[in-house]
Amino acid sequence: MAETIVSFFRQLIGNDYVTIFIVSMIPFVEVRGSIPLAIAMGMNAFYAFALAFAGSVIVGPILLALLHPIMNWLKKFKLFKSLVEAVEDGFKGKANNVIEKAKQYDTSQITKRKMIGLYCFVGVPVPMTGVWTGSAIGTFLELSFWQNLLVITVGDLTACIIMTLLSYFCSQYIDIILYIIFAIVIIAIVIFIIKIVRRMLKTKKENTSNDQKIDN
Repeated sequence: MAETIVSFFRQLIGNDYVTIFIVSMIPFVEVRGSIPLAIAMGMNAFYAFALAFAGSVIVGPILLALLHPIMNWLKKFKLFKSLVEAVEDGFKGKANNVIEKAKQYDTSQITKRKMIGLYCFVGVPVPMTGVWTGSAIGTFLELSFWQNLLVITVGDLTACIIMTLLSYFCSQYIDIILYIIFAIVIIAIVIFIIKIVRRMLKTKKENTSNDQKIDN
């Protein structure tokens, strides 16, 4: 399995270092997939760590700066409006969960707790977490750009350390690790799409119901 995945990326991109850098930028995959892939390619663990971190962390400031403007622009088009709103609602829901948990503490601790919650979304390398998810959630947490960027960077660094250590010390099982990770990525993508479609249908149903009430 590992040989098949490695061969695919080598043929697709042609350079192992560029491959790891690019793969670490891909949503759902990020460092969870790029670092084990690098180890499977025979890359030095330090290079695997550095390339994966560089590729994944660069996504953070771009998303924090551009996500809201792009979403607001896309919502102007009827073709994309329901899709963007469904995606936005999903991230808002996760952000609200973090905010509600933060409100359980003293007022002076709310910002700190928000940052801790965001850190967990980025730093724990499990499905549906990482820089992409963390950056999207961060835009709805009412934190400053620099607070978000700091937390996302530290969280991404943590995830890189965890995946590098796991991949290095379990290198004899890298075939199994890669298989599991890419299977999880596929499952996570399918689940994400299903959730988005369900939100779109729910929103459409609610809008239709509201229009009928107005007509009556």
